[in-house]
Amino acid sequence: MHPASGGAVSLNVQLIPIAHIVEDPEQPRKQLDEESLRGLADSIRQHGLLNPITVTPLPDARRYRIVTGERRWRAAQMARLETIPCIVREVDADARLTEQLIENLQREDLQPLEKARAIQHVRQSLNLTNREVARRLGLSERTISEWLGLLDLPEEIGVAVVSSPNRPANGQITGKHARHLRQLNENPELQSAVVERIREEHLTSEATANLVRALKQRPDRAQEILDTPAEHLLRFFRDMPGTGSEEARVEGASMPFCPVAQRVLEFRPVLEEVNVESLSHPELRQLEDALTALQMTVRELLTRCKSRLEA
Repeated sequence: MHPASGGAVSLNVQLIPIAHIVEDPEQPRKQLDEESLRGLADSIRQHGLLNPITVTPLPDARRYRIVTGERRWRAAQMARLETIPCIVREVDADARLTEQLIENLQREDLQPLEKARAIQHVRQSLNLTNREVARRLGLSERTISEWLGLLDLPEEIGVAVVSSPNRPANGQITGKHARHLRQLNENPELQSAVVERIREEHLTSEATANLVRALKQRPDRAQEILDTPAEHLLRFFRDMPGTGSEEARVEGASMPFCPVAQRVLEFRPVLEEVNVESLSHPELRQLEDALTALQMTVRELLTRCKSRLEA
């Protein structure tokens, strides 16, 4: 008789021989840090395994498959424990993958690219949309999309992305940097050059956004843009063909925008990041209303600017 006959909601904690427990081949996380495992194994030798792992019984009524806690199970093996405490539950495949993903995402040492791969694995295994994955994990759809977007980056850049979005710029590449770097996927050389500037000059994500937009708008002046200090990049958004005479553009080329103009331009990334395809019909209506109101404000400001310039 299965020891998990109490039902999915009851917590049936048992001491189970480690030899009777097997890992889940569908576990999203494929790599475990050996040094971290050794540290956990040392702790287990001293204090025992304080937090039970979760397992589900297999059909042979003797073995159990890990649902969550593979890292603790492996560390317990390294500590040479013969039995470990387990919460035994009947868990279907969908719930098992979701629980494993949640456990992995909560780990501080799990890098963003690993999170992205885990999410993609669950997404494909269960044939879910980004919105459905977000609902299962209690996260926003935008967060899911941003993590999955890391998979579009070259491997060497993706693995360098760190989870420190709220820390001061220190040369590391964060998820916000990555969001802008993805726009240069079709030009690996420029993409690598931007990464180098992020690392050497400790560019913020906002400065990176300006750099990427300048490169995309003026690819003919890529080297000049890459050599330009971050605080002067905004001039390349003004220095566009068709915006006035060549003499006027050259005359003002070395001058950065005034603070008011800079704040207006810094609003552009917000609009560029809007993913219309991911919005529901009611959300699209609200976005349309917001853009219409914004358009009216912009038109009014343009009219007033032109009036003052012509006066």
